[in-house]
Amino acid sequence: MEDLLDRLTGIHSFGDAEKGGRIWYEALTRRKVIAESWDGAFFFRLDKNVKTLGRGTVLSDEGIIRDYPHINRVVHLENGIRRNLKGEYYVEEKVDGYNIRIASLSGKVLAFSRGGFVCPFSTDRMAEFIDCDRFFRENPSLVLCCEVAGPGNPYNVESPPYIDEDVRFFVFDIMEKDTGRLLPVGERYRLIDEYGLPGVEVFGLFTPGDADRVRELVLRLDRERREGIVMKPVGDGARFIKYVTPYSHIHDLMVGSRIIKDLSPGYYTKRIAMAAFSLKELGLDARSMAAELGAALVLPIMEVQDDVLGGRAIDEVFSIRMRNPVNIDRLFEHLKRSPVDIAVDSMEKSGEYYLVRFRRIYRKATSFVKSGLRGSTFID
Repeated sequence: MEDLLDRLTGIHSFGDAEKGGRIWYEALTRRKVIAESWDGAFFFRLDKNVKTLGRGTVLSDEGIIRDYPHINRVVHLENGIRRNLKGEYYVEEKVDGYNIRIASLSGKVLAFSRGGFVCPFSTDRMAEFIDCDRFFRENPSLVLCCEVAGPGNPYNVESPPYIDEDVRFFVFDIMEKDTGRLLPVGERYRLIDEYGLPGVEVFGLFTPGDADRVRELVLRLDRERREGIVMKPVGDGARFIKYVTPYSHIHDLMVGSRIIKDLSPGYYTKRIAMAAFSLKELGLDARSMAAELGAALVLPIMEVQDDVLGGRAIDEVFSIRMRNPVNIDRLFEHLKRSPVDIAVDSMEKSGEYYLVRFRRIYRKATSFVKSGLRGSTFID
């Protein structure tokens, strides 16, 4: 405990060593900060907020990798733009995937999840998409904020329609260590060009008076079954906002309804409300979309009843590619932190990859459906 406390106090003391020591002692004893390591790289992961540092922050001798700030969402596109964007702003695609931060630590380049865990899958695959050695050799104090998306990811069954197989990496922001400052959009674009980084699609530069143009863009993305947009003002320290297409809300509900007892009621009510806002503002066919919404909520629950009646558990199937078998073991250890069971169906070597097929089994949802079909009672 004392060694960890000395190390933490040296990394970040909140102004003075004595005060910092008290803060870190309390954080350690209350399990807010967890000591971690990966192939000789030693760091701390914040499991809960500690003063100005958020959950998922990573602390090391080489600096602090801040948690990525959540982006505020708007449900009314035109009024959201007018209220929140006062000058020019870029519009970028909001990619349907999962979020990681890539950084250099103790001579190794690692990919960290939102919770501050090393993501074994992303760490295993990222060198195929990003020249990590060159970028971090020349920019050791920067952090690449990426979205990983595609049907070959190990976390989400959803993926963008333009990725047919496997995964792709998308750099959507670049952050400074210690401060957590996000580089201005133009500076990120320059670095993406200089280092050949894979970026998100940029739809152009807009003004607050361009709400109609943005609306037409959103309608196009909705037809293309893409997730949405992020609006990023020009300049330093500006606040970003995001907007999600009606298709994405309905698709999320369709996926979530299969595992209805494993998600909170708020997951459903929020998306239903946001879909209703979008349908009205965008002028879409409300009856047609309402039918899609109802189908997304009801049909998956009917389908999983057939699964349970047939003696099968409610699950999601994943097929992934990884290079290092050690990282495969690490991935499954990582997945065991979630409240679902993992079953590996197959693993075989094919060229430079190991092809792994596994299932995430939702016991709570399965038990709920099974109990209901047996006639069990419950209190609502």
